[in-house]
Amino acid sequence: MKSRNQIYKGEGESLLRLITTYHVLQYEQVLQFFTRNRDSMKSLITSLTKQGRIYHDKDRDFLCDTPDAADSPDYGMIAAIWVLLDFKKAVVYHTSGEFPVKLHFFSQDEAYEVIYVGLEQEALINHVMESLPTKDSNRLVILESEQQANKISIDGITAFCIVNPEGSVSYYRKQKK
Repeated sequence: MKSRNQIYKGEGESLLRLITTYHVLQYEQVLQFFTRNRDSMKSLITSLTKQGRIYHDKDRDFLCDTPDAADSPDYGMIAAIWVLLDFKKAVVYHTSGEFPVKLHFFSQDEAYEVIYVGLEQEALINHVMESLPTKDSNRLVILESEQQANKISIDGITAFCIVNPEGSVSYYRKQKK
């Protein structure tokens, strides 16, 4: 008889790390991290939920690290995870960041920072990024609307992104004047 670890090939540990790192994720996002066998991942999620190791808010379809986390999800982080999933095949490592960076990931020889800029937060993000040392990484900046791009003046932007609620990501660059 196979043990649970043999059945899931260590994916339980990876799943727990993912949820505790990002706190609240959409159920579909979690499944996209583990594409080999969606049905076994659904079983693993059900098992970990029953054990109280993760929490599934079925009304909003979130997987969380604490029972109350779904009450205040970080939609900027959820958008950043969709961007990360776009790069999934090339990603070597990823982890959460500190404000204003939502997450960091490494892809072969490249480092990326994913930054979320909510509406009316452009000046705040510009100011905070000005005070931080410039790093050798590519910045992917998630916006709520394309009009925000003209208000962003931080260095190192590789692309701006718009993420729709279903997780589709559109990338573009600011037009030079």
